[in-house]
Amino acid sequence: MKNKPFMPVKSADRVFDILEELVKHSDGLHIRELGKKLNIADSSIHALVHTMLQRRYLKMDESRKLFLGSKFYQFSNMMSATPLVPIAKPIMKQIKSKFNENVHLAVLDGLDIVYIAFEESTNPLRYHMEVGRAQSAYITAVGKMLLSAHSNEQIRSLYEGYPFEKLTANTITSVDELIAELERIRKRGYSIDDAESYEACKCFAAPIYDSTGQMIASMSICIPFVTAQEKREPEMIAAIQEATNRITSLLKDN
Repeated sequence: MKNKPFMPVKSADRVFDILEELVKHSDGLHIRELGKKLNIADSSIHALVHTMLQRRYLKMDESRKLFLGSKFYQFSNMMSATPLVPIAKPIMKQIKSKFNENVHLAVLDGLDIVYIAFEESTNPLRYHMEVGRAQSAYITAVGKMLLSAHSNEQIRSLYEGYPFEKLTANTITSVDELIAELERIRKRGYSIDDAESYEACKCFAAPIYDSTGQMIASMSICIPFVTAQEKREPEMIAAIQEATNRITSLLKDN
C-alpha cells in the first residue's frame, strides 16, 4: 500500500510563512503589506494575525505595524540556553577577520545540515548565507564532518535508497563513495567540500564536541576559487581545527 503524498495544513503553513516573513523585517510590517507579500487574502490574513496576536506570537505597535511577539522570543531564548552560538561567534569573527572568508557553524538535522550562525566575508564575490538554511549533509564539508560521527553501518542504513543528486562533477553519488570519504575524514580530522555543492567554492570543516564527547556541530571556512587563497589552505585548515578545539574546551567548562 502506497503512502499518500504529504499535504501541509494550509492555515499552519501560513502561520509559519508569517513568522518567517517577519524575521526578515526587523522594522515591522503592516498587516496589508504582509498579506500582499505572502499572497494571502485580507480576510484570511486578519484572522491569522489576530489569533497570533492573542497568543503573543505577534505584537503590534502604535503605528499598527506587526513584529514577532514575546512568545516567539520565549522559545528563542530556550533554544539559546545552549552556550554553543555565544561561545562560537567571537571565535568565528576572529577567523573571518584573519582570512576575510565566510565562516559557517552548522548542526545535523536528519540527513540535512542547518546553519545556525555565520560570519560573512566582505569580498565582493562571496556566497550569501542565512541562519536556518538547510542543505543535504553529503554535499557539504560541515555535513560530512558530522556524518563521520556515525559508523559505516549506520551510514548504510541511513542512506538506503537515498536519491543522491549530482550537483557538480565532484558531488558524491553513492553510499559507497560517501563511506570512503567519511573514512578519510576520520583519519585526517577535518573534512573538505571540493566544489561538491558549488562548482566554484572549496570549504574545510572541523568538529565541535560537547562535554560528553558527542559531536554536536561543525564549523567551516569557505573559499570561492576566485579569491585565489590556495597557498593559505594549510593555514586555514589549522585555524579552523584550532578554533573548534577552543570551542569544545569552552563548552566543557560551561
